Amino acid sequence: MDIGGKKRVLLGELLVRNGKLSQDQLEFALTEQARSAAPFATTCLRLGLASEHDLVAALAEQYGVPGVELGTAVISTEAVGTVPLEVARSHLLLPLSMEHGRLNLAVTNPTRKSAFDEIAFATGREVVGLVALEGPLLAAIEASHKARVAGAVCCSADGRPHPGPPVAQEVRVTVGSVAKGLELDTPEQAAVPVARPSAPPLPKHGSPRVLAVDDEEAILDLIETALKKRGVEVVRATRGRQALELLESTSPDLVLLDAMLPEIHGFELCSTIKKSERYKHIPVIIISAIYTGWNFAQDVKRLYGADDYLEKPFRVVELVRRVEDTLKLNAARPEPPDLQQAARSATLECKRAADLLRLGRAQEAEEAARRALGHMPFDARAHFILGTALQAQGHIYQAISALERVVEISPSMFSALKNLAVLYERQGFRAKAVESWMRALEQSPSDAVRQTIKAHLIGLL
Repeated sequence: MDIGGKKRVLLGELLVRNGKLSQDQLEFALTEQARSAAPFATTCLRLGLASEHDLVAALAEQYGVPGVELGTAVISTEAVGTVPLEVARSHLLLPLSMEHGRLNLAVTNPTRKSAFDEIAFATGREVVGLVALEGPLLAAIEASHKARVAGAVCCSADGRPHPGPPVAQEVRVTVGSVAKGLELDTPEQAAVPVARPSAPPLPKHGSPRVLAVDDEEAILDLIETALKKRGVEVVRATRGRQALELLESTSPDLVLLDAMLPEIHGFELCSTIKKSERYKHIPVIIISAIYTGWNFAQDVKRLYGADDYLEKPFRVVELVRRVEDTLKLNAARPEPPDLQQAARSATLECKRAADLLRLGRAQEAEEAARRALGHMPFDARAHFILGTALQAQGHIYQAISALERVVEISPSMFSALKNLAVLYERQGFRAKAVESWMRALEQSPSDAVRQTIKAHLIGLL
């Protein structure tokens, strides 16, 4: 895998470079690995050439994500129970703990996003992958599931009951100090409007309007042809960000939403729509391929607020029936909120949140920012203020998530990209820090800032 145009360094090379293995030890480990066919890190651990801590640190540096040292972890059996044992075995993953709507997951390969998406769908939680050694992880999967069956609330990686609380002992990588002049921006420094102005919506007429979102043009062709025959106007989008823009500008009567979309996950988009005072009146039908073991319409409705769920491959006649039934049901609902009033309310809450932040009242600022997002869920500034308030309270992962949402909505916002880079770097996410710095470099407001970022990137790479 390339990171920022650069090949990922081999694990053995990292260990030698970091002084954890000699060249002779590296060659010996590679010979033994070839004989056993076990992963390189597991081989080194078995041979006693490196500690679990040093091996996990090297893996964390290699992947650019935090690692977890299972030997010191305290595992929540409640978290373990969120993923069936057969799934944990087949995907080599283990839930460790749950906190603040987040599920910490030990994995051997944090780049396998499909498993993360499925677990996020099943649990309704943000999934954070922590890279771990395969040998200890396999043993911990079996031991923790046995401990759960035995009634333990918390356990160590070998299955012994532990008084708790759960602790995923993260191993982070030191990637150097953040360059001078590249500290976190405040909301006052963020060059974004208080509320993003919406394009004038398309005029309504006698025909119902459906926003169809799918990254496959052939599926959109099929949907458009079928619905047009029934007198339904179809507006098309192939990406998550495009869907946001069309949601504002077209005022659809219904959204047909594919679950797996580029840029913004379909389930997340549905959840955002349904939590919004401005858009929650619009019915959403999610269309998706089957998730083995977890693909139930009631789960989609409960976790993400969808009005209906349709599996792929679908029959056209069934899709048309679902759309018509949902439109009829929605016609009896109350009138949607005044959009101008929603925008005014969001602006006032944003200003209140920024003022509270300046006074050091971060928790109240967070609450005000969330109220603003209730009115205008795709307001980049509100998400930016929310991220800043969360960071001020020490909720770093939630702050990163909020800033990621900012750049989904407004990819050119320099302050959000810069703050993401700083936070990723401070947490030891080398690859994500480099990626965010490179994106910030493209949006630099001046040549002086551009040169500072370039110099810092050279140090990281």
